[in-house]
Amino acid sequence: MNDRPTSPPATSYARRTSPERQQASTPRAVLVPAGAVEQHGPHLPLGVDAWLATALCHRVAGVLGDAVTVAEPLSYGCSWHHTTFAGTVSLRTSTFVALLTDVCAALHADGNHVVIVNGHGGNRGVLQVAAADLAAQGVPTWSVSYFELLGDIVARLFDDPRSAGHACAMETSMMLFLWPELVRARLVPEGGTPTSWPDQHLFGGDHVRTVRSFDKINPTGVVGRPDLARADAGEELVNEAVARLVDIVRRVLSQPTAAGSPSEQ
Repeated sequence: MNDRPTSPPATSYARRTSPERQQASTPRAVLVPAGAVEQHGPHLPLGVDAWLATALCHRVAGVLGDAVTVAEPLSYGCSWHHTTFAGTVSLRTSTFVALLTDVCAALHADGNHVVIVNGHGGNRGVLQVAAADLAAQGVPTWSVSYFELLGDIVARLFDDPRSAGHACAMETSMMLFLWPELVRARLVPEGGTPTSWPDQHLFGGDHVRTVRSFDKINPTGVVGRPDLARADAGEELVNEAVARLVDIVRRVLSQPTAAGSPSEQ
């Protein structure tokens, strides 16, 4: 039995040696996956957000070639609202901002465009704070939450505006496509979640925001319709996310990397 660990992907930033990084051609971009380790209902593992963001980043880098690499993921995020469920690991917002700021500043100092690809809804507001702090230091960054690019695809695939939220039709489908062995299919809860205001569904449309413990939203830890999930839908969601992220990274590569350049969200 061969129990050697698998080699890091060829698109990994940390796989290079220091001289190889110094000699790398410019322009170049480093994608920073940001996620979380938190409950995803009874049917999905804790690592969904970090794993999906990382997988998308490596696929994007594979399309764009040597000018784009993927940093080691920031796997822990701001997940206070899930901590009543076992297994959740959460950073304080100040810790997350400090960690992200230090990592992005170092990557920028090495001559890279820095693109944060986020896979966790609870990180979004904190990412904006980190970007503001970085901009004040003269470090331009770009950030995108991949799931916010997919509203039209979700609506077409599932024909239900309340299908996407958390551990939902979207995330479950993507997991069924990428790692079906990790989905506890017999434990997928039935669709539908209690109505709460503001709407907690990903594409619910409310402009009001609040933070509440997830067990107050739904005791299953789910928002959306995981019962609608399909592997073929997951394949389309992954492919569309990659295509749209590729377009974003290409635009970033056309931007200046000099200190003081404006940061975009």
